[in-house]
Amino acid sequence: MTTPSTPTHGELPQQARAVIIGGGIIGLSVLYHLTRLGWRDVVLLEKNELTSGTTWHSAALVSPMRGTRAQTTLARYSGELYERLRDETGVETGMRRCGHLNIATSQERLKELKHTLTLMHNFGLEGHMVGAAEVADRWPMMRTDDVIAAVWTPSSGRADPSNICHALAKGARAGGAQIIEHVAVTGIARDTGRVRAVMTDRGEIATDIVINCAGLWGREIAAMAGQRAPLFACEHLYLLTEPMAGVTGDLPVFRDGDAHLYGREEVGGLLVGCFEPNPKALPVQNLPKDAAYILLNEDWDHFAPMMEGAIHRIPDLETAGVRMLLNGPESFTQDNAPLMGEAPDLPGFWYCCGMNSAGIVLGGGAGWAMAEWIVNGAPPVDLSGCDIRRFPAALDTARALAERVPEMLSHHFSIRYPGREPETARNLRHSALHDRLVTRGARFGARTGWEKPLFFDPQGKVSTDDLRFGETAWQGNVNREIRAVRTGVALFDQSSFGKFRVEGRDAEAVLQQICAADISGYGRAHYTPVLNDAGGMESDLTVTRLAPTEFLVVTGTAQLVRDLAWFKSHVGDRFVTVTDVTPGLGTILLTGPDAQAALQKITPMDLAAFPFGHAQEIEAGPVRCLAMALSFAGAPGWELHVPTDMMAAVHDALIDAHPAIVHAGAHALNACRLEKGFRSWGHDMGPRETPLEAGLGFAIDWNKPFRGRDALETQRAMGLGKRLLSFTLPGDSWATGHQPLYRNGVLAGELTSAAFSPVLDRTVALGWVETGPMEDAALLADAYEAEIGLERFAATSHLTSPLAAWAKEGII
Repeated sequence: MTTPSTPTHGELPQQARAVIIGGGIIGLSVLYHLTRLGWRDVVLLEKNELTSGTTWHSAALVSPMRGTRAQTTLARYSGELYERLRDETGVETGMRRCGHLNIATSQERLKELKHTLTLMHNFGLEGHMVGAAEVADRWPMMRTDDVIAAVWTPSSGRADPSNICHALAKGARAGGAQIIEHVAVTGIARDTGRVRAVMTDRGEIATDIVINCAGLWGREIAAMAGQRAPLFACEHLYLLTEPMAGVTGDLPVFRDGDAHLYGREEVGGLLVGCFEPNPKALPVQNLPKDAAYILLNEDWDHFAPMMEGAIHRIPDLETAGVRMLLNGPESFTQDNAPLMGEAPDLPGFWYCCGMNSAGIVLGGGAGWAMAEWIVNGAPPVDLSGCDIRRFPAALDTARALAERVPEMLSHHFSIRYPGREPETARNLRHSALHDRLVTRGARFGARTGWEKPLFFDPQGKVSTDDLRFGETAWQGNVNREIRAVRTGVALFDQSSFGKFRVEGRDAEAVLQQICAADISGYGRAHYTPVLNDAGGMESDLTVTRLAPTEFLVVTGTAQLVRDLAWFKSHVGDRFVTVTDVTPGLGTILLTGPDAQAALQKITPMDLAAFPFGHAQEIEAGPVRCLAMALSFAGAPGWELHVPTDMMAAVHDALIDAHPAIVHAGAHALNACRLEKGFRSWGHDMGPRETPLEAGLGFAIDWNKPFRGRDALETQRAMGLGKRLLSFTLPGDSWATGHQPLYRNGVLAGELTSAAFSPVLDRTVALGWVETGPMEDAALLADAYEAEIGLERFAATSHLTSPLAAWAKEGII
């Protein structure tokens, strides 16, 4: 592996339009792409030499297939960039499309590969299922007698990480950027709530934009700005051999997930690495603070089980000469997605770090997306899943990171069954009802630090370790809860909902600007989309007016941090405060045809005079609380927003008065909302979809101005190019979402969410149709299929609720 030539240290400028901290692949890619967008006055600071952090020892695999559409888009862009940089800069990047073999040696792994190949079809990637004979033909040195099949991806490849950086640096300098090495950042100056300067050991640079591309040290750089960066380092090992007979440069990259291995050719020998099931955490404070090209001690004892598997797969390794067992630090996040975007609490401070050992494959695309985001105000793809605002403060402690990150890394090559929940960094945030729910058999999942009930197992018979494709071990429990919603009454603890108050003289004006719906009326829980300038949905939530200058906003569990930041960014110099009240306000959802009868038993309020969508304070047993007549389950019901210290009293009063209430969890609620066709932000739509496309036009008030209105007016006039519809599929399809959707045999979109409905005995889903005519009649007339695990299932489209459609036809 080579390192780029060292430029002169350079003079520190007094000011810059943007300062990038970190001279690895990510920082250089952001720098390069900013110059491509016309920014010249940009500076990159590196405390040592370019690539000397973790970039230089990357295995540099460039496979376009990632777990999400957004990351796949970034990875595809990276490969294309590394190819064209050769012609643009004259620097050989080493990018070779040698292909990739992902092998299966077990039936369960084969099932996973079928789902992987289906996802590739969804993302428009070429991939093929091949047999052991073709694996042997493409990799003659590989033992294949136990190989069942493999996915062959011809567009995958590998590259030279340091030369890519050299090319990016050369291109950035040609665009006017300045790169300064051997300068350490010592602080981030802030004033009037935003970034103002970068402090270094050689002076200060005034700037309004700082981009944290510091990799391993990203958390330390964030702390200098009073911000968070929930990432943590672990050791990563790979073996480098001497040249071996039979190893050629056109050998594909291989992955043997059952043995936790990957490998490729390297200078005539082999590079064989692992993501072992017992990774070793590496607190960054244990690393030399100012050292470059850091390597850790060779750990043959730790690598031994992986080496045994490697020799089994490639027998010639047993006699190969060993150059070294490279042990290098890498930084990882708690969900294997990067940290990107602007800090929620500090405008001008941006993140692009935490690449989870995928810096090369994501680096080109991440730099492109970040530059577009900074310059144009929005990324070119939906990066909600990478946005720093997805993490609350509760998950950014050294202890939580030291527990969760190694666990997530241990599953890097695990079979990716639906329903896997983390075991570490748990029990950080509890509802006031937590202990009561435990005694009733609640099985919890981790949601932004909250322990959220997923389903209830009163008999204690279900093992959450029993993971599988298809029908889950807990489906029967979920079915019972769904039936309670449709035929009786169910209670959901929704305390993890984000809740914040918007108050002040100008509160109504700010909210009317942010919200597409009219939120001015009293006594109503106003459902509203929250839009960006392109009309895309930054969130959806409810706003309830409590007083002339006081409003309560209720949003999704995962949306609180980003929504708080979004609302605060609109305040400016107006008299408005935005205050998170989530910890002090719990939420009970009581829903089902018997919900009114159950609640009526503990309140003197005449609930028959309480219309849908209205909100008012009521007495609930011994407690006064805010009641909203709405339900995300799509059944009659009420959200009761109760002070945390009184939650138990309301719960107990309900159960005592109406013992038939069934406790239910998130899996049942998901299925119920899909039965009714209810959309979920982050699953079914996001910042690149408009409410018109998503079928939420009813929530728009066209009689007032609001952010994003102009874009919606244009779209309304021109017509829709895609639409979000409900679908029903055979019950044994066991769709989960993110499966390709075909219209008249042609790929037309994807299912976004799906769950089994025992009421319909079908799978219910939402999905985007993005090709063909968008008129109602045409959408209903055409034939649809969804692909799940390489098998096609007929899908029936619905413009309205599947539950209502089947009831109308007399099926239920």
